[in-house]
Amino acid sequence: MILLWCSSLLLLSNVIAVNFTTCYSENQKIICSCDHHQMICSDHGEKLDFIPKVSNNIKMLIFTNNNLNQVTETTFRNMTRSMTSHLSLAGNDIRYISKHTFREFTSLTFLDLSYNVIPVNVEIAFSNLHFLANGSLILNHMNISETKINELFRYLDTNGIETLSLAYNNLEDIDSCDWRNFQSLKTLNITGNKLKNMTFKCHTKIEILHADSNNLVSFPNFCLDNDNLTNYWHGKFKTAVPSLRVLSVFSNRIMEMPSTALRCTDELRELVITKNLFHEIDLQTFYKLNTLKMSSIFRYYLSIKPHSHSKLLTASIEHLMLQNISFGMFPTDLGMFEGLHHLKSLDLSYSNLPFSPMASKKVFKSLSNLTKLTLQFVGWKSMPYNIFHLLPNLKTLDLSNNEITYLSWSRFRYLKYLEEIDFSNNRIFLSGQLSVPSSISSLISLDISNNTYYCSCEILSFFEELSSNNVTIKYYPEAYICTSPRSMADKSVADVECMQHLETIVYTIIITVLFGCVFAIIAYKSRYRIRYLIHISRSHHSWKVRKKSPQPLLFDGFVIYSEPDKNWVYDIFLPFLEKQHGYKLCIHDRDFQYGRLIVDNIVENMKNSRKIVLILSESFAESKWCQFEVLLAHERFLEHGPDSLISIKLEEITTYRLTNTLETLIKFATHAVWSDQNKEEFSVRILDCFQVKTDNIDKNNSNRSKHRCSHSHAQKIKVTEDRNKIFSDKFEHLFNEMCSRVDLMSETLCKRLDSLEKTVKSDITFLKNKVDKLETNLTSLQDSIIDSQSTSK
Repeated sequence: MILLWCSSLLLLSNVIAVNFTTCYSENQKIICSCDHHQMICSDHGEKLDFIPKVSNNIKMLIFTNNNLNQVTETTFRNMTRSMTSHLSLAGNDIRYISKHTFREFTSLTFLDLSYNVIPVNVEIAFSNLHFLANGSLILNHMNISETKINELFRYLDTNGIETLSLAYNNLEDIDSCDWRNFQSLKTLNITGNKLKNMTFKCHTKIEILHADSNNLVSFPNFCLDNDNLTNYWHGKFKTAVPSLRVLSVFSNRIMEMPSTALRCTDELRELVITKNLFHEIDLQTFYKLNTLKMSSIFRYYLSIKPHSHSKLLTASIEHLMLQNISFGMFPTDLGMFEGLHHLKSLDLSYSNLPFSPMASKKVFKSLSNLTKLTLQFVGWKSMPYNIFHLLPNLKTLDLSNNEITYLSWSRFRYLKYLEEIDFSNNRIFLSGQLSVPSSISSLISLDISNNTYYCSCEILSFFEELSSNNVTIKYYPEAYICTSPRSMADKSVADVECMQHLETIVYTIIITVLFGCVFAIIAYKSRYRIRYLIHISRSHHSWKVRKKSPQPLLFDGFVIYSEPDKNWVYDIFLPFLEKQHGYKLCIHDRDFQYGRLIVDNIVENMKNSRKIVLILSESFAESKWCQFEVLLAHERFLEHGPDSLISIKLEEITTYRLTNTLETLIKFATHAVWSDQNKEEFSVRILDCFQVKTDNIDKNNSNRSKHRCSHSHAQKIKVTEDRNKIFSDKFEHLFNEMCSRVDLMSETLCKRLDSLEKTVKSDITFLKNKVDKLETNLTSLQDSIIDSQSTSK
């Protein structure tokens, strides 16, 4: 329960700024701190018996636990009193306050004189004390008795005082008439006195009343008419507290609370009656409180007996604490929460809750809007399976201090909004394989401290995974102490060292590295084929689109040749076709775009060429780049047929150098043979191949004749079928070749590892034999020395 009153120091500390600077210092022992609106001079005892210079902008002065025996007008000569709104003089051993001390404090809204002896003639000093609106007068721990109250406030101007605190004094009896002159009073704090009786004979506008930690033996009567009890039910009772919203009588000696105890508190919203001596409470007492919004009640007494014959609680209650309640098996007992559709938090700790499926379902079935459920010390040994689906909006669940032995996450699969769970101080045994519950993805806080833990790598991984999922594990690791195995007893779960997995980790790393090396070797050996497959997949679609939608071509031919054949290309082939006959050829040394990848240049220029020309020779068959270009040309061959390729053989190629792809292209594509003896035949053959042209050539070559070869429909179908078959066979061949290489590399690696193992074993045997032989020689030498010594003697 948060009290709305507070002592001066606590109240002012709520508004104290963080950045303070020293505004007064004497010998580095007496120091006062200031910010732009407040000044603090505290805890200097007898060393500080005056108020230092206070700047004009200071509105709050906290001068506590120092020494001011006499307080007069001159005490505040170093400050601008008309600007001061908050003044705290607590704990200064004040024994006298002059009549005109507070006369010039015209802006005062807060005054704290706590922890001082009642000054002589203080009532006269109060005659010049005036508060603005929302004023607070704090007189705690001043040894005030009820006989002095009337004298104390005789001359006080009570207008503007809304908070009055008389906590921890010597009041034994008090009546509302004692503060009837406080017309603006809303909060009264009389906590920690010796009150035995509290009566209400006068009308008061008080809204908040705190009477905790007293000696009250009966619940206060707030009605002005005690005799006409029957008029209450007809709404004729006169209440002394028509505005009372908060009542706290915590920690008293009240033993009974009759059903009519709250008959004159229709506006009551918060009631605290915990830690009293109740033996039995009739919940019918609270039925008339239709505006009750929070009721934190019922702790530290024997039992509460639910009323069995009528509606128990009002439907407007949002927060309810019913601790130490005894549920019977009667339907009226189990259905005491029916109709509480606005209830958001419920505390049933220390209660005897029914665990049977039917009974527990009866208790919780109406609480679908509940967001917080506290069930401490209810004696559960396991979690019920049939109540959590009735609480779909639950966010906080507290099952601490029970006897639960098993953690079943499946119970929470219906709780989509569950954020906090508390399983602390149970008998849960955590061990073995644990996993983060996926059924409660909204979880942000978990407390399973002070249970039983078998410390292992699995449980450590469980907590680490929770942390990685941004789940706060409360009191970890100090409250998570291992109970087993014996080697980990009395150690924290966080101290687990997972060294037993080191061997597995090392082997895993070695195997991963070996397979990585094998894969890298295979990838390097097959790098051209891999590039081929990648670029085939990239260019396959564009070639199909181009076949359907022809676009202008930049070149008549794309020439593939090796470096040793470069002179023949530049001296004979290019002059013949480009200068003499006007064709445009793509030569990589001349026409490739600088800055682009070679592979991209090859693919792009092949697409922009009408034909692909292969200059075949021994050096061509040996060149890796030429073989790569042959693979791309083969794809072009499959897409556009034999007429798209021309092969020119400069010399015979050794059979073992011919790849399957190159052999296929030579076999099916148009080819010509170059030699010094057949130049004329070669020229005719080449010109005949280049004369077969489409209309999609560059505008610079528009003066050349236009002709296009045509084939019959049957030939096209046959070529398409052959092309698909060759393409399928090619991929199958590549896949088989890749697999065979992997097998070969794996077999070779195993053989090398076996050979290495045999070599190491052989070396070890050899060294062992050498050591044995050395030991034998040493023994023989020692015997010889001993024999020689005995002979000499």
